[in-house]
Amino acid sequence: MRKSLLIILGILIVAGIGIGLYLYVTPKLSRENRQIDQWITENNLNQYGDSQNTVYSNGKPCDNTLDCYKYIKTKNPDKPWEK
Repeated sequence: MRKSLLIILGILIVAGIGIGLYLYVTPKLSRENRQIDQWITENNLNQYGDSQNTVYSNGKPCDNTLDCYKYIKTKNPDKPWEK
């Protein structure tokens, strides 16, 4: 019984790590998202595509990588990273 629980726990940990990596790495593979990352770096913006000194009322505008790219794209419909 104890051995079974340890195996199940191990599987859940590996699955959790896999899901976390998927949510972080997969969005980074998109061509447009790589352009956004480069635009952020070149323009000295924070990770959300805003100026470095931006303060957010909820602490941060998004919770994960996928949501952050969506936030940046919504906030910048003119797609300055393509220019």
